[in-house]
Amino acid sequence: MTEAGSAAFVAALGRAGGFAFTAPLLGDATTPRRVRLVFTVGVAAVVATSAPAQSPAIALALVPLEVAAGALAGLSARFILDRVAAGGQLVGLHLGLGFAADYDLRAGESASAARRLITALAGLAFLAAGGFEAGVRCVATPLAATELGHLHGALVLGTSVMTHALAFAAPALLAATVINVGVAVVNRAAPALNVFSVSLPGVLIGGGLVLLLSAPTFSAGIDGTARQAVELLTGWGTR
Repeated sequence: MTEAGSAAFVAALGRAGGFAFTAPLLGDATTPRRVRLVFTVGVAAVVATSAPAQSPAIALALVPLEVAAGALAGLSARFILDRVAAGGQLVGLHLGLGFAADYDLRAGESASAARRLITALAGLAFLAAGGFEAGVRCVATPLAATELGHLHGALVLGTSVMTHALAFAAPALLAATVINVGVAVVNRAAPALNVFSVSLPGVLIGGGLVLLLSAPTFSAGIDGTARQAVELLTGWGTR
């Protein structure tokens, strides 16, 4: 390998490594490090063969920017998928499934069963929509002078996660609120009734029915979110 080829490989290695550290699924704590290493080295080796010719000194000087650009792209896509993950957590908490929460290695925190299920579905939808291929194309995109300007967009995506999560979980949240208000009214009308014995199953049954009826909407929301993440990676170099 020539000196210029080695410099191009190192630059591509930095970009692929940054992406592998933060990208959805690939950057999860449950993904083995060997998988990330194979992705980083394999993609960098392919990308370096078609990289534009640059001075080795310039290519090596841009390695930190390559790492930052790759990490920023992966983080932006992760923020989009986090919308449904946070929505799943809200669904689980409001339906009384907080007792079923345990530590989730992927999230790095306590997560309800609903969140883990929805996160897995979002990951599958991301792969089915071409998320892996879009990530490779994103890594292969030459570094642009204005690419780190995407930092503002990433901040916007990060701060809007909860807003989209509330919209995603709105049917279940509304159902749980209505049922809890109804139970409170019943408790006021019949104080002798032990509402605590019926509130949890009532919320679970009522919320479950609402989730069943709104399953097409939830599925469309998960699929649409995954496609947004893929579109972001696909058009990363042209945004």
